Amino acid sequence: NYAALIQQQINEDKQNLREKAVYGIQLTEEKLNDFRDEQIGQLKELMDEATKPNKKITISKDSEHK
Repeated sequence: NYAALIQQQINEDKQNLREKAVYGIQLTEEKLNDFRDEQIGQLKELMDEATKPNKKITISKDSEHK
């Protein structure tokens, strides 16, 4: 069960049992071949966003909200 695997990985990370947080599993080449080109592109975009260095975000209060 994939959800149980992710929950276990989150719990291990919270307990600092692992040096670096890693979630999910590696996809085999066979599984990747089952994806459409569009899905591969989406996975790449997700990986790029998920592995970006942390940036500080400044939240400013707008005078008006619409």
